[in-house]
Amino acid sequence: MDFDLIIDSHSHWGPSSSMGIDVTTGQLLSQQKESGVDYVIIIPFPSTAIENNAINARILDESRRVDTFFPYHYIRENYDTEGFDPIPDAYFGGKWHWMRGWQDSASNYSVLDDPVLTGLVEKIGSTGKPVVFEEELKFTKTFTDMFPDITLIIPHLGLLGGYPLDFLKAFKSNGNVYFDTALGSKDMIFEFVRAIGPERVLFGSDVPFGTMKSELSKITGLSLSHRDKDLILSGNAIRLVGLPLSHP
Repeated sequence: MDFDLIIDSHSHWGPSSSMGIDVTTGQLLSQQKESGVDYVIIIPFPSTAIENNAINARILDESRRVDTFFPYHYIRENYDTEGFDPIPDAYFGGKWHWMRGWQDSASNYSVLDDPVLTGLVEKIGSTGKPVVFEEELKFTKTFTDMFPDITLIIPHLGLLGGYPLDFLKAFKSNGNVYFDTALGSKDMIFEFVRAIGPERVLFGSDVPFGTMKSELSKITGLSLSHRDKDLILSGNAIRLVGLPLSHP
């Protein structure tokens, strides 16, 4: 089954300070060619972004050099609303990752009481851009209750923040919360699409933890209509992220 466009909505680019690896442009382009992915949304590794904001500038520069890349801006832990732009104009979205917590493991609930948080979220909301948001389920639910108008994309169907079906139950009726499929099982992806519709699910690979080819095969192998797969593979990203693309 052929698709006009395929957009990987979640891939890392650049070095990881904590893991000692580096996802290069050449590696991503090679995976694009092998899998048939047309465009990739690239995100810095959290450890590198927390250590030094220079990676945000580097990822933007690389996306200007490579016309199949679109950059997301990592929202760093030392944010401050005075003079700080959490998602500058040149970026297409933001990444929020266990803010001041234990990376990939535990949320820091004191963040929710930070008096600067409201101003930060207001700035994010004013951009109209989505945020890939990774925290524990309880933290995520509290955050969305506090800021119901913010648009979030929960990666991995919530896999790292809890049990995916608990995330599904918590946000089934919240039209501002989307999910990406990276590293989710084929059956779980189908359950999300069945419950909330294809309009709130985006294809992602999470390179280097997954590959574009293997993650894409989960979507193309689903028992869904061509229209539904097309939304997951590109239509939702074009609409939600505001990518300057259209189907041929």
